[in-house]
Amino acid sequence: MSGLHSKHGFKVEALRPKAGGTAVQGSAIPLILPNDLKYNASTGAVEKVQGARRDTLQVVPEALALLEGIEEPVSTLAICGPCRSGKSYVLSRLLGTADAFELGHRMDPQTFGIWMGTKVLRGKDFTIVLLDTEGIDAAGASADQDARILVMTILLSSLLIYNSLNVPYKGDLEKMQCFIKLAKGITVKKGEKTQMSAFREFFPDFLWLLRDVSLMITNEDGEDMDPSEYLKTRVLARKGEDDFDESTSDRVGRAILTFFSSVECATLERPSEKKEVMNNIAQHTGSLNPEFNKGVHDLIERLLKKSRAKRGYDKGSTVSGVALSIMTKQYVQAVNDPKAIPALDNTWKNTIQLMRGKAIDEVVVEYNQQMKAQVAAATNKGQIPLEDTENKGKPPSQPSLMDLHNQLFKIVTDMLLEKVGHLGISSGELGNENKIVVDQMQKRLVQREERTLDYVAADGTTKKQKGFVVTGGELFHYIQENKELSKVFCQKLFERLFDPIRKHVESPPPDYDFQKLMGELTNARQRYSEQARGPEKWVVLQEMTKNFEKLKANFEKIKGYQKKLMQEQQKAQEAELQAKEKAREVRQLYEQQQDMQQAHQETLQKMEQQHREQMEKVQQEEAERRQLEEQKYRDLQNAQMEQYATMAREFNEKSSSQMQDLIMRMQDQQADMNRQMVDLMQAIRDAPPPVVKVERGGLCSIM
Repeated sequence: MSGLHSKHGFKVEALRPKAGGTAVQGSAIPLILPNDLKYNASTGAVEKVQGARRDTLQVVPEALALLEGIEEPVSTLAICGPCRSGKSYVLSRLLGTADAFELGHRMDPQTFGIWMGTKVLRGKDFTIVLLDTEGIDAAGASADQDARILVMTILLSSLLIYNSLNVPYKGDLEKMQCFIKLAKGITVKKGEKTQMSAFREFFPDFLWLLRDVSLMITNEDGEDMDPSEYLKTRVLARKGEDDFDESTSDRVGRAILTFFSSVECATLERPSEKKEVMNNIAQHTGSLNPEFNKGVHDLIERLLKKSRAKRGYDKGSTVSGVALSIMTKQYVQAVNDPKAIPALDNTWKNTIQLMRGKAIDEVVVEYNQQMKAQVAAATNKGQIPLEDTENKGKPPSQPSLMDLHNQLFKIVTDMLLEKVGHLGISSGELGNENKIVVDQMQKRLVQREERTLDYVAADGTTKKQKGFVVTGGELFHYIQENKELSKVFCQKLFERLFDPIRKHVESPPPDYDFQKLMGELTNARQRYSEQARGPEKWVVLQEMTKNFEKLKANFEKIKGYQKKLMQEQQKAQEAELQAKEKAREVRQLYEQQQDMQQAHQETLQKMEQQHREQMEKVQQEEAERRQLEEQKYRDLQNAQMEQYATMAREFNEKSSSQMQDLIMRMQDQQADMNRQMVDLMQAIRDAPPPVVKVERGGLCSIM
């Protein structure tokens, strides 16, 4: 079976709980259980809740945790139908085994609630998740409970298999009244009456799987019929007026044909005639009817071809495993409330809101994890501060803090768009929803405030620079840490460079004079300018220089001291430091303004590209669906034309044969008449001439 999976681009993979999650026991886990049962995660078994009465449904957190690990779109393949009809076996074979849905979830040989396989079929565009459901008419379940399970199954699935034994007839639909309740159990848009045909856009594809079918499916004339055609025309077709009040079977048939986006049928022969094999076919795969195994192979290939990502409410949207887990909780809550009706639009809106909030939280965590790691690596574990803007100093290999932020900002923005991109769009144009969520994420990372700074340009004129400074968000935390690191680093550097000068001033050597002092100060400042790092280096130099001026009284004791020269140099240095700090602030404003514009433009381009890809995908899917429907229509027309041609040939052949028989009979009759005429003429020629006797009165007679 693995060859069949790989042929269609799928591979079987086990679902893993998120970090810190509890390991799952067994090959299947309950997703939804009746309230009188509970799941034991340590054993993988379902246990009875003593004294509880079954009246509501509940979700199983361990199963939701597995779903939340699937961030890509999912295709949910679910199976339902009467008890003991082999539902679990079909799903197991889909996973390449015979008992994936039999280990650890059997109670009085029945599945209760809705179970999910702990293995999935991972594909390129989506992941197939398998759901096994409690049998309709299960012991201990009422019609309302059957309807709840069916509603939940339909709401969660993208392909629904209805599994039953033998070829169904109109009367068999009487047992499927839960399908009628769908119209009252779900609405498309909250607060509005829903047309039945509106469900087709959101409901799954429907495949009726007929088990243990050995007889040929024929029409009234005894001719072979396609199973899907038989199902729609002989079983589900309505007779009489177009309303739901005729008969239960007609209403069930109408519900199935109306609700589901497509309705098809497939058949499987009986696995075996041997009782011991039928009692446990999972252990006797090699002894099964070859035609049954071939039918299973063909069915699985059909299901893999037909599978598609589950659609969301908005145009072009698909449902991920994370979204499905959120929707499951909302739907269960709605079906448990007798006053509530699950609304597709409202559930989808709530899901999107929760998904976007969850996605933002996740990318912010990712940003912080990577930012901490990269800052630690770039600063040599907090020893060397980073420049806050573009680094034009040394070492050239060290990035600036904004370099690291901008790189990560692009990465996490892409991550966010990927996480929320499958949620679709609410209109044919690019909506504001994704723009809003990206803006929310960006504000979590960076909060900026617009400012205007005056500065002196190279030509000596005073100009203004408008831009933004970071005042909050996750980045602000790293800016503050880097400022503190820069302050400490530069203070230590200043002390190391100027401490020898202080000692010389306080205790001048015999040959120490003012000229040497000025040389040492110039050299120390030059080395400080080269070695100082981070946004605080000029601020620290200004502060430390003022502290150094406390030695001014000692300066005057130096040989050749020139007060005027010292004052001029000090004034020039202060002006230089102020200019450098102002230039840094101006450059910071400018670069952050450019970064914002570039990031905004790139985000818009990515969103537009994502929108185009979504629309192209939707259009392609619609075109493929139309093409498939047109092909089915052509195939049906061709089949009908071929049937008509066969009937015409048979009629012509039959008519021709009858005509030939008639002509031959007429020819034989004509030949007999001719022979009789010849015999009569011969007899006349051979007969003697008659004797004429004249009697009295003139009369004559022939003798």
